[in-house]
Amino acid sequence: MALARRHARRHRVSLGKAVSELIRKGARRHLETVDQSGLKVARLPDGSPVVTSEQVAKLLDEMP
Repeated sequence: MALARRHARRHRVSLGKAVSELIRKGARRHLETVDQSGLKVARLPDGSPVVTSEQVAKLLDEMP
């Protein structure tokens, strides 16, 4: 949300419009993948944060 707020301030748009713009920008971006043991795995830029199993479990627990 902090990123969206910064985007809104920088571009002088509402927070809702900033969120929409960022979502659209992300949806248009090409995601490079590689095959690993039969699965498609996203190739992320160097320095991307690691997502742990614990973080995934916490998010799944928060889902309705």
